[in-house]
Amino acid sequence: MNKLNHYLSMLCFTAGLLFGVQLPNCLHQYVQRVDAHFQEASLAIAPYQQLADELYNGSMQALVEEHKSSKVVLFQREAEPILQLYTRWQYLGHLRQQLNGTLMQQMIVVVQQGDSAILDETLSDYQATIPLTPVAIICALIGGVLASILFELISSLLFAPFRQKNRTQAS
Repeated sequence: MNKLNHYLSMLCFTAGLLFGVQLPNCLHQYVQRVDAHFQEASLAIAPYQQLADELYNGSMQALVEEHKSSKVVLFQREAEPILQLYTRWQYLGHLRQQLNGTLMQQMIVVVQQGDSAILDETLSDYQATIPLTPVAIICALIGGVLASILFELISSLLFAPFRQKNRTQAS
């Protein structure tokens, strides 16, 4: 049983190592996707922002309100999509700014306020690689150690009742 426990512990360490080495690259791909979505939203909002700059001292809200109060139905209906686009652009800009930090800061941002659609997109298109950057190696070692510790804790808890029986029977 001791050998099996040792091999399972090594397996958990290796799994943690492989997971840990993927983390920086996966976060990097997420950040790139957020940036790409922001760039796309910037291109889409640019003509409206130019109109707001020319006609309403840069106020996008004033442009939207003008559309809402227009007598032309087309302009009234256009107000909501413009507002949604502007809101999305602001949201992505804020998220993009929040992701400008260390790996740990990026992980916290993704866990606390990550965009689930962009995260799903990232994970579904993610292709595993083994980058040998210092950060990836550190993450890999931390992942391996944490997986090994978790395995040892779980196996200790699971097999503790059997160890108690063996000790009492040996006495």
